[in-house]
Amino acid sequence: MYLSKVSILQSRQASQELIKLGKNGSYASHQLLWKLFTEEDKRNFLFREEISENGSPEFFILSKNKPSVSVGNLSEIFNIRTKEFNPQLIKGQRLAYKLRVNPTVCKKNEDGKNKRHDVLMNAKFHARQLPGSNKQKIKVAMDNAAHQWISASRRLEQWGIQLDSLPEIECYTQHHSHKKTGNSVRFSSVDFQGVMTIKDPSLFIDQYQKGFGRAKSMGCGLMMIRPI
Repeated sequence: MYLSKVSILQSRQASQELIKLGKNGSYASHQLLWKLFTEEDKRNFLFREEISENGSPEFFILSKNKPSVSVGNLSEIFNIRTKEFNPQLIKGQRLAYKLRVNPTVCKKNEDGKNKRHDVLMNAKFHARQLPGSNKQKIKVAMDNAAHQWISASRRLEQWGIQLDSLPEIECYTQHHSHKKTGNSVRFSSVDFQGVMTIKDPSLFIDQYQKGFGRAKSMGCGLMMIRPI
């Protein structure tokens, strides 16, 4: 695996790309970063978007292959720093983590068919229907739903980890993008940070490469970790 930090240069070409990012959010970011992997037929990378000190986007990318600026004018758009990423983890090791995820749950509709629902929006909808509903109560309901999602024992077992405590919720974000096909993409993400303990290193590394949760092509699922 490779972990890369990708920043946007100050150039005319980069400015044009920044305008696209501003107009179409996560989908535009995904399309832009895919240009760094021209030899791949499908997405084999995870990414996380942040805002740099100068106010422009910067990206962290986890990939099987090194990103490259050798095609077209990419060297005039991106500055890339890449390193091999092969963490040597042991059972019982504690890690600080940051994770942006799209929490969803699968439920049956009235017709008996399964449909995936956005956990946060589902909690918000139901909280609004309760007597005496207000912004604070809605926020508490959404916080509880987010914490229940990430702390579900079955999920943590699949990930090979244990949460030392419920993580801090840094923010919620609503995303709305348009694909080239004209279809609209809407989803919500939540940013967690906290401390966890590794229970099964091989399970965790396997999941780490795949990413956590859904909407991975839209900038969710890449966990940032550091030993403590």
